[in-house]
Amino acid sequence: MPSLTVYGANASSSKLSELEPLKNGSGSSVTESSPLFHRPLRVFAQWLFSVYHDIVVEGVEHIPAQGPAIIASNHPTYLDAAFLMVEMTRPVRFMAWEKPLGVPVLGRMMRAYGAIPVDMKKPGRGSFEAAVKVLRAGAVFGIFPEGGRTKTKFGMNPFKSGVARLALISGAPIIPATITGGRRVWRRGQMFPRPGKIRVVFHPPIHIDSSEKLKWRRDKSLERGVITQVMDTINRSYGPSLRKENRLRRLLLGRPTLLSPIVEGIPLAFLAGVVVAGLSRIELVFPIVIYAAWLALERGFKLKGRIVIWARHLVPWIAFCAVSAGVFSSFELIVGSLIGALSLIWLTIFRFPLYRRVRSLMLATAYGTLLLHLLGGVA
Repeated sequence: MPSLTVYGANASSSKLSELEPLKNGSGSSVTESSPLFHRPLRVFAQWLFSVYHDIVVEGVEHIPAQGPAIIASNHPTYLDAAFLMVEMTRPVRFMAWEKPLGVPVLGRMMRAYGAIPVDMKKPGRGSFEAAVKVLRAGAVFGIFPEGGRTKTKFGMNPFKSGVARLALISGAPIIPATITGGRRVWRRGQMFPRPGKIRVVFHPPIHIDSSEKLKWRRDKSLERGVITQVMDTINRSYGPSLRKENRLRRLLLGRPTLLSPIVEGIPLAFLAGVVVAGLSRIELVFPIVIYAAWLALERGFKLKGRIVIWARHLVPWIAFCAVSAGVFSSFELIVGSLIGALSLIWLTIFRFPLYRRVRSLMLATAYGTLLLHLLGGVA
């Protein structure tokens, strides 16, 4: 990493252009570096976010390989800084709420990454000056212009002017970033995040013309123009994602889709095969009959809601397990159930869109294998 110069800590914002280089204790310039645990932590985060959040990161090429840059992102969750850094090779320094810095392990990690503490109720000038020094040093600085987690259900909190002022003073480009899916996986008031897809998009940089920087001293309305441009850029991805989430929420609260003979009909086809083959035993027929009764009840009373939709996906597997209990040996049943349950849990919780695409194949394979096993026993 190239050596970076960090500027004096006690200068006022009105004299930022006059800041002098600040050397570290050894007399050399402070360098852009990550803590020793950054690499293993990043590898772990990539694995965790891939499994738990199915994270997709796009546009990393817009982040410059060297030199100052401002990452400006919406702020739906407490994990946003990690979401933004998970695929970045350069370290990023963020403004951070000062209270987590007092948590023993988390606070130590945040300080190791160079987090700049901020009092959310009364932000001081010192935090802003520290951010300018980071950019003047040629490093990457991350900021959430909303000033805290998103509070509104539709859109973002009003942006504060800090991101525009940082760009106008330092001349650093602003890379707007959009985090989508965060509101769904970690709603306000939840203790912990839940599984769900996260998408991070880094947009092309917004460069501030040098002539604009000179005019800004006289015309403060330029700040609002920069802020509006950043908000509009983030919203290009964020707005459609909110509409998609709202459609999904309405879908989960509504009635399930019409029954599909390809999906819901597979257990019934298995029952028909059992009857035709003369294998009608109570332990084989009864679970499927109960399954058919559930489908009739659901459609007859027009049941709706999230529980009904999830039951639509789980009941055929419950029926399969009940039938298998009377067919396979204890060892086969335990091993098969364990593998099947883990696969089903992982798909339905962490990769539900993928599960919806492959569930008909999975059900056909499971019930088809069971029927062939029964026919082989008869032969």
